[in-house]
Amino acid sequence: MKFLTLSIFFSIAIGYSQTAEYGKLTNKAEYKIYLTKIGDTLKVGDTLTIGIPTSDLGFTYISQGGQRVSNTLSDKKVLVDKLKTYGSKNSGYKLYAQFKGYGLLPVLIDYDTALELGEIKNSNIKLTKEQAIAKLKEAKELLDLEVITKTDYEKLKTELTPLILN
Repeated sequence: MKFLTLSIFFSIAIGYSQTAEYGKLTNKAEYKIYLTKIGDTLKVGDTLTIGIPTSDLGFTYISQGGQRVSNTLSDKKVLVDKLKTYGSKNSGYKLYAQFKGYGLLPVLIDYDTALELGEIKNSNIKLTKEQAIAKLKEAKELLDLEVITKTDYEKLKTELTPLILN
């Protein structure tokens, strides 16, 4: 009997510590880490910033209790407290990042779609080479316009150069 209890305990513990990977979601489960569509990692405890809604009616890919979340959440920082998959074998599974909502129901974020469309921002995401170049060019223009200092520009250039050269 002890062996059976231990087996169940370890199965549950392993199930909650798994890493989910985009395109390889096969069941409803809760995870600690998610390897995203763009190859970055999202973890329980990460902070996300709510971006711009894709509709006048509110956020299309951020919901609470099946309802769109209001535009008033724009620019708010939220803490991911769960990563869960929802769906079925027929329709497929999708990962949602959850944070504590207003009231009893959690707020669900269709993470990959919301990120792609700008409804959320994740400051932990690594820039691509092209994004790093664009950011450095923008900083150069700001330097030329004397909006930022040479020190600010050089600091950003130092941070972005490894991304551009790799």
